[in-house]
Amino acid sequence: MAYTTTYRTLPGLVAGADLSSSQFLVGKLASTAGQVILNNTSLFAGNFVGVIMNKPALGEEVEFAIDGVVKMIVATSTIAIGDGIGCNTTSKGTDASTTDNGARIGKALTASAAANDIVSVALYGAGGARY
Repeated sequence: MAYTTTYRTLPGLVAGADLSSSQFLVGKLASTAGQVILNNTSLFAGNFVGVIMNKPALGEEVEFAIDGVVKMIVATSTIAIGDGIGCNTTSKGTDASTTDNGARIGKALTASAAANDIVSVALYGAGGARY
């Protein structure tokens, strides 16, 4: 079952790279003000993170979800309902439930059956959390 609800976004942001194939992946604020790029690291490193909800090309507006329930592409088949969700180097969601002091962006509301599944995730807001 997929969950749908409204989610909050940060307005006025543009793609700092071509993100047209990055819908439902984890993004972060770039070092250039007002831009979003992929979060291609498993660490959030103080960067504000969220999920890219549209398919913007370079310079186009990004619908950047920061809290609420969103869809996210995951990297593994091991996501269970209730798992903490982190991010890998391809900006896909991963199971962060067993990682001490792991960075997490939210909690899985649906399970994955295969890599590249789209699952529902309740974002923590405020750019993620540490365990």
